Amino acid sequence: MTPKKIAVLGGGNGAHTMAAEFALMGHTVNLYEMPQFKHNMKKVFETKTIRLQGNIKELQGPVTLNMVTDDIEAAVEGCRYICIVAPAFAHAGYAKLLKGKLHKDQIVVTYPGAFSALVLKNEFGDDPDCPVFADANNLPYDSRLVEKGSDTVNVFGRNPINIAFLPADKGPELIDEMREDMFPFEKIYTDVLECGLAIVNPDWHAGPVLFNISNIERPQVNFFLYEHGWTPSACRLNIAMDKERKAIGEVLGYNLRPMEDFAGRSDDYEWTWQDLYKEGHGSIGLTPICGPNDINSRYLTEDIPFGLVPWAAIAEVIGVPMPLTNGFIDIINVVHEKDWRKEGCGLEELGIKGMDKDTLLKYVRTGKK
Repeated sequence: MTPKKIAVLGGGNGAHTMAAEFALMGHTVNLYEMPQFKHNMKKVFETKTIRLQGNIKELQGPVTLNMVTDDIEAAVEGCRYICIVAPAFAHAGYAKLLKGKLHKDQIVVTYPGAFSALVLKNEFGDDPDCPVFADANNLPYDSRLVEKGSDTVNVFGRNPINIAFLPADKGPELIDEMREDMFPFEKIYTDVLECGLAIVNPDWHAGPVLFNISNIERPQVNFFLYEHGWTPSACRLNIAMDKERKAIGEVLGYNLRPMEDFAGRSDDYEWTWQDLYKEGHGSIGLTPICGPNDINSRYLTEDIPFGLVPWAAIAEVIGVPMPLTNGFIDIINVVHEKDWRKEGCGLEELGIKGMDKDTLLKYVRTGKK
């Protein structure tokens, strides 16, 4: 591996962990957070140091970064990779922030993507110096800062991750370098549309969140999703909603198996609720994770408007019914007193409004409309 210069954009659990790991690998790492949120990282801004602890032997101890900054131009200058590690609701903001500051020899990777490549490309438009965009289907870690504002991260476990490129035609020439420099991406998706439909969280979190909404919003309950919310009924709903998502994939030619891939299951495996229950409730990596304890958690404010909403919009374009998924969106609209179909990531935000199946598939392959 030849050390690279990498910018990690974001101030949360995953961004801290990723910046530290890349530095441990020998890369020159810049960590960026938006100015309005830098107060949450005061200690790391002062010391440029992140402390890792937890279950992963190779991710331990203090790690010093090259730069911790709220200056986006300084953060990305000369970087081979720009890694966006932030909730999906921040992707459009990063697209505007990065427009005009990158060039075609750079690669922007979003963890997890949630159609981020389409959002970014829509903002950059036909810029001839446009970088390559890539979406990962998951965060590489289960990790949490020990408390808000801390410089210390507990790393509970690793997650297998896959990747897709926009344009998809760029993937074969870049994947070997990126596997060496970053992570052992297990699969290259056909395109970023398949990757966005393969994000695990919206259907993985759905049942436990919906059936435990009263516990999530009770201030006297310290809720643990996998300890308290991962029930048989929740697992049944997860599986049923996942089947609707898979039906979109069948029409578009994708073999979507996100929950099976996340759990490391074989290609011929079919979930039972009993096995899914064991996968969540019995996981050493997942069960200790606390939360959500707020109905405005990303388990709701990210998974619905930036997961279920675009899935349902794409399904409507290609004529796939999603009654459970749309019903879930309707219920959370009431919970939040919002219309997530209008405020979330729809066809216009993805830059694919007015396309049919054929033009959509051509666009994600070539990056050209």
